[in-house]
Amino acid sequence: MNSDLKFWYLQNHQLFRNLSYAEINMLCILKKFKRSKKNELIDLSNSDKERLYFLKHGTIKLIRITPDGDELVVDILQKGDLFGDLNLENPVANQDYFKVVSDEAIICTFYREKLEEVMYKKPDFALNYIKFIGFNFKKIQNSYKNILFRDAKTRLLLLLHTIIEKENVESASFVLPNYLTQKDIAQLICTTRQTIVTLFKELENQGILNYTQKEISIPDVALLKNLVQNVK
Repeated sequence: MNSDLKFWYLQNHQLFRNLSYAEINMLCILKKFKRSKKNELIDLSNSDKERLYFLKHGTIKLIRITPDGDELVVDILQKGDLFGDLNLENPVANQDYFKVVSDEAIICTFYREKLEEVMYKKPDFALNYIKFIGFNFKKIQNSYKNILFRDAKTRLLLLLHTIIEKENVESASFVLPNYLTQKDIAQLICTTRQTIVTLFKELENQGILNYTQKEISIPDVALLKNLVQNVK
C-alpha cells in the first residue's frame, strides 16, 4: 500500500482533513497499514503506551479484564475510530485488549509524541482533537445516562441505532453481520443474556428486526430511527 493511499485514508477522516501530506506522513509509524484478520487480538496491556491507533476499516471490540479475571465487552469500535490512551498526559496502565470481529481490520498506528508535535504546529488541528475527545467523552456520559435512566429495550435500540449510524446506512433496510454474541450485547447495555433473548423475540414480533447467529437484519431502518428519536 503506497504512501499516497495512506495519506488519503487519514485525510478522509474529519480529524486529519486539515493536515498536509508531510504532516500525515510524519504521524504514521508504519509505511503500510497493519492488516489484522478475524479473531486476531491486539493486546494493549503490554504494548507501547505511547502509541495511538486509527481504525481505517473493519470492526473491533474492546474487552476489559475484570479484577476477578473475567472478560467484559465494553465497547464496539468501527471505521474511523481512534483507540489507545487518548489522554495527552502520562498514559495509564490498563488490562484492555481488542479483538477483530470483522473479516479484516486495517489499522494505522502513530506515536503520541508525533501527534503532539503536529498539534503544536497546527492550532486548528489541536482544536479538532479537543472537540473529538469531547465528543467521545459526551458519548461515554450518554452511555452512563442510558444505563441509569433507560430500560433494557431502549438501550438495545440505541445500541443498534449507534452501530447503524457509524455505518452511514442510507438504504431502507440493513443487514448487520452478527459479530456480537447475546452475552456481548448484554454486557454492552448492562443487562442479562436472558433479557436479550426475550427482547430479540419481542422486537422480531414487532417487525423491528430479525436475529440469527449470523446476522441481525433491520427490515425498516426508518422505523428503528423513529423509535430512537421518540425516546431521546
